[in-house]
Amino acid sequence: MRSRILTALAALLITASLAFYGVFELAEREQARDIQILQSQMSLVADSRADAVRRWLQGQYEVLTGLAQNASVQIYIRLIDATEVEPDLASDSANRTYLRNLLELAASRSGFQPPVLTPNLPANVKPLGGAGIALVDPKGTAIVATSGMPPIAGALADFLARLPAAEPGLLDLYRGSAGRLELGLTVPVLAQEEDQATSVVIARVLGVRQVGDDLFETLIQPGSTAKTAESYLIRRAGSLIEYLTPLRDGTRPLTKRLAIDTKNLLDGAALADPGRFHAGVDYSAQDAFAVSRRIPGTDWVLVHTISRAEALAAADARRTAMVSSLTLAIVLISAGFIIVWRYATSLRAEEAARRYRESFERFAALSQFLDILVDSQPLPIFVADDTGHFTFGNQRVADLAQVSKDELPGHSLIGMLGCGKGTRYKELNRQVLETGQPITEISRFSLGDGDEQVWRSYHALLPKTGQEQPKVLTSIEDLTDLIRERARRERNTQQLIEALVGLVDERDPDAAHQSRYVAIVARQIAEEMGLDDTLIETTAQAARLVNIGKIRVPRSLLTKADSVTDAQLQIIRQALDEGPVLLQHISFDGPVLETLRQISERVDGSGRPLGLRGDQILPSAQAVALANTFVALVSPRAFRDGKSIEEAEAILLEEIGRRFDKRAVLSLLNYLSNKGGREAWASLIETPAQPAGTAPV
Repeated sequence: MRSRILTALAALLITASLAFYGVFELAEREQARDIQILQSQMSLVADSRADAVRRWLQGQYEVLTGLAQNASVQIYIRLIDATEVEPDLASDSANRTYLRNLLELAASRSGFQPPVLTPNLPANVKPLGGAGIALVDPKGTAIVATSGMPPIAGALADFLARLPAAEPGLLDLYRGSAGRLELGLTVPVLAQEEDQATSVVIARVLGVRQVGDDLFETLIQPGSTAKTAESYLIRRAGSLIEYLTPLRDGTRPLTKRLAIDTKNLLDGAALADPGRFHAGVDYSAQDAFAVSRRIPGTDWVLVHTISRAEALAAADARRTAMVSSLTLAIVLISAGFIIVWRYATSLRAEEAARRYRESFERFAALSQFLDILVDSQPLPIFVADDTGHFTFGNQRVADLAQVSKDELPGHSLIGMLGCGKGTRYKELNRQVLETGQPITEISRFSLGDGDEQVWRSYHALLPKTGQEQPKVLTSIEDLTDLIRERARRERNTQQLIEALVGLVDERDPDAAHQSRYVAIVARQIAEEMGLDDTLIETTAQAARLVNIGKIRVPRSLLTKADSVTDAQLQIIRQALDEGPVLLQHISFDGPVLETLRQISERVDGSGRPLGLRGDQILPSAQAVALANTFVALVSPRAFRDGKSIEEAEAILLEEIGRRFDKRAVLSLLNYLSNKGGREAWASLIETPAQPAGTAPV
C-alpha cells in the first residue's frame, strides 16, 4: 500500500513538474515572439523618424547650398572683393544691399530668421535676433548678413575657425543669448578661377536658425496609439547624455542630463551601439525597450522607446492566464491524491506522532537534566560561536553577567563580560578555531587601585554538527583568592626567613649580611644557568637561609679571632648540615629544604651528607654552594683578609669537576666579567644593608 502511494505521489510530482515546465517554456516562447514583433514595429518607426529628421536637416542645408550655388551671389561676392582692392563706396554699398536683400528673402522663406525682431529701435541700431543668414569670407569675417543674424563671435567664430573652409558643417544645438534653442550650418561658396582647373572657396554661407516644433514634429509617428511610446534625440557630452528634444514627462530640450554609465540605461546603450534593439530602463528609471538610429552628419542618435509593461501587456496576460489555469488544475488533482493518501496513512501518522511525542519528551527530560548538571558545576561554563557571541551559558555565567540565563544566547562576550575579559576570550576562541587545539590560559584583569582578578580559562573546540558553524566551549576558574593567599604565604615566609637570618647575623657579627650577599650572587648564577622561575626563587631563598644552622653554634665559637680546631670545625659543619631540620615544618613553593641539604655535596661524589655526584645534585644547590664559597673567599674574617675577585676566580676554576659543576662556575665568571658583576660587588660591599634578594644599583 505504501509503495503504491509513494509511486502515485512521485508520478504526480513528475507530471506537475513537466506541466509547469511546458507552460513556462510556452510562455517564454510567446514572449520572445512578441518581442521580435515589437522589435520589427519599433524599427519601422525608428527608421521613419530618423529619415524625417535627416530630411529636415537636409532641407536646411539645401537652403544654404542654393545660395552658395547661386551665380549672382558668386558674382557679387567677387565684385565686393574687387572694391576692397579699388574702393568704390557707392558700388560696394549697392552690391551689399543686393546680397542682403537676397539673403533676407531666402531667410524669410526657410525659417532662418527670428520669429519676432526687436521693434521700435533707432535707425542706426541693428536689431538683434537669434537667427539669420550671413556671407562670410574664408577667414570668417562677415561680408553681409540678414537683420536677425547674431554677431559672428564666440561659439560661431570658433565653429568657423575649426571647420575647414571647403567643407560643410553643423554647429550642434545650443542655447542662444535669449535662451532659445539654436542650430548653425555652413556651406562653402565655390567658384572656378580662370587660370585654374579646380574650384576655390571665395566665401561661406552661414545660417543660424531657431529650432522648435518644425524639428520636434518630425519625431512624432503618425497614427501611433501607444501611450508610452516616444522618440527623442540625444547626444554625448563627455561622460553625460544630453537630451536634445522635449520628453514625454515635460522635460524641455537641453535641460536633462544623465551619466552615460548609469546601470541598464537604454540611452547609454544607444550611444554606445546605435542601430540596435535595446532592453533596460529609460530616463525615468522605468523598464522599457528601445530602438536607436544614428543621424548621419551629426552627433545625434534617435531613440524610440516604449515601456515594457505596455509593450508586453498582452503576452503577460496570456502567460498569467495559462499559469493560473494549470496551477488550479494541478492543485485540484494534488488535493485528490492528498485526500486519498491522508486517509490511507492516518493511522500510521498517528503512531508516528505518538513516537515523536515520546521522543520529544525524552529529549526535553534529558535536556533539562543536562541543564541541571551544568548549572550545578561550580565553574562558569559557556559556548561561543566564531563571531564572539554566546550560544549557551550556565547559571554561573549568568550570575557573572548579572542577567538571567535565558538572556545570554545571542549577546556578545564583550557585552556580557566587559571589554577586557570579552576581548581576551574572543581572541583565545579565535586561536582555538584556527588551530583546532585546546588552550589553557591564566589571564589577569585589573580591578583598579592596584588590585587584579586572576582567571584560568580552558577553551576547547566543539565538534561541528550539520550546517552549524564551529563553536568553542569555555570554562573559567577564578584563581584570585588562591593567588592572594599564595602571595600572603610568600610574604609570611619571607618575613620568617628575614627573622631567622636576623638571629644568625646577630650571633655572628663578622658574617653579618653574608647570606644576603650569597642570595644576590646565587640568583645571578641561577639566571645565567637558565633555570626556570621556580628554581631561581628557590635558589634565592635557600641562599638566604644558608647559615641557618649557626643558630646551634655557640656564639663564642662564631666570634673566635684565631683559627678553629678540627673538633670545633666539626661542630660548625654538623650544625650547618642540621640547618634544614630547623625549617622542616615551613612550607616552601620550591625544593628549598632539599637545596639546603645538598649545598655540601660535591660533583665528584666526595661531599656530604649523601655523597651525591654530577646531575644528582640540584642545580639550585650547586648555585647556592658556589655563591657561598665565592662570598666566603672575597669576604674578610676575624682571622684573615678577604681575597681579590681574581684570586677567587682562580680557586673556583681549579674546583671544576671536583667540587663544582663547570656550568655553574662559568655562569658566575660570565656574570662577573661580562654582566657588570665586579662593579656590582664593589658597590654591594660599600652599600648599607638592603632587603634580602635585592641587587645593588
